[in-house]
Amino acid sequence: MVWKRLLGWESSSEPTRLVRLMCIYIAAMIVAGFGMVMRGGPVTNAILGSVIVIMATAMVFQVCWAMRQQRQQSAMIHQAAIQAEQHYINVLRQIICIVEARDRYSRGHSERVGRLTEQIARQMELPASQCELLNVAGQLHDIGLLTVPDGLLRKQEGFGVGDYRMVQKHSEVSYELLKPLESLAEVLPAIRHHHERLNGTGYPAGLAGEGIPLEARILAVADAYDAMTHDRPQRSAMTPLQAMEELRRCTPSGYDARCVEALAQIINLPQLQEVMALVETAV
Repeated sequence: MVWKRLLGWESSSEPTRLVRLMCIYIAAMIVAGFGMVMRGGPVTNAILGSVIVIMATAMVFQVCWAMRQQRQQSAMIHQAAIQAEQHYINVLRQIICIVEARDRYSRGHSERVGRLTEQIARQMELPASQCELLNVAGQLHDIGLLTVPDGLLRKQEGFGVGDYRMVQKHSEVSYELLKPLESLAEVLPAIRHHHERLNGTGYPAGLAGEGIPLEARILAVADAYDAMTHDRPQRSAMTPLQAMEELRRCTPSGYDARCVEALAQIINLPQLQEVMALVETAV
């Protein structure tokens, strides 16, 4: 109906509709009351009009009080939801720490990735709140690996096609586990797409170039660097300098050059190169 669209009735919630109806009713009472007062005439009409105006005014105050109470309750519910989400996130962090602590290859990986992701984001001058969220995303990005058998993750020989497909599912699993958390909505794409590559050869969606969210590109560099600089079942750890050379070699086909160079500044790459040059000269 036209009048419903004009009043915004069709798109309103039930509480909002009730408030609008009350306001219309109160306005009608005030108009009627003032009309009776202004008309003059019998004293009874004037008194009745005045009573209507007073009643309408009282109802205005009651509606305002009810709306204030409703806003306070909504704020309390929202705050409780935030606290519940934070508790859930803390529980997930603890689970990841406990699981990683059982394996010398992955021990501390998620915490380090979270910290490094935040550092890269800050180096790239992203908003502080986004940087903090990316720290959380880095800590939780591999929670989907809990669905992958431990034996597969510790496999010393190369992965077969079936093994690789099973491992590939972990980013989608992580995303689905964390999707209900509204506080992480901004960084969920980073968790889902941190294994995408700029040339489109990554997973799960085969995104390429700028189609990959910046947060995911940042997380990808932090994750790869930490993995390279720590032992894995299939290989020994690289030095920071070797890892940076590998990241640069895979740029821009795999990694975002801006993220890689931000990491280079964080680890003081020029100073590392000077130290290595001095060591090689001494030898």
